[in-house]
Amino acid sequence: MNSRMRVILTATATVIGALSLILYTTLSRDVLFDKVSYCTSSSGTLLLSGMAVLLSSVVSGFLASLIVVRDNNWPHILISFFIVGKMCFVVLCGEFSGPFWFETGQHLSLLAGLWIGSFGASKFPLAPM
Repeated sequence: MNSRMRVILTATATVIGALSLILYTTLSRDVLFDKVSYCTSSSGTLLLSGMAVLLSSVVSGFLASLIVVRDNNWPHILISFFIVGKMCFVVLCGEFSGPFWFETGQHLSLLAGLWIGSFGASKFPLAPM
C-alpha cells in the first residue's frame, strides 16, 4: 500500500470513527436514557448509561480499526486527542453536570473503550492485513 492510500485511509478512519463516537454516545446518553445527569438520574440509570457509553466507544474504535490496516493507530491517537480536548474544554468552561470525578470517569471510559475496540479489531480474523 502506498503512502497516499495510507493517508486517505487514516483520514477516513479518523472521520468515521469520530462521527460514530459522537453519534453512538449521543444515542446512549440523550436518546436511550433521556439526558443522563449525576444529580438527577438514578444509580441504575447511571450504571446502564456508563456501560452504553463504553460500548459506544468500543464500537467506534472497532470501526476505525477495520478501515485502516492493523498496525496503524493514528486514527485512535487523533480521536483520543479529541476526547482529551473535549474533557479539558468541559473542565475549563465549567460545563459539567456532576462532580469532576464523574465527568472525568466518563471521558476515561471513552478513551478506554476506543482502545479496547482497536485491540479487538486487531484480533478480529477478518481485519485487513
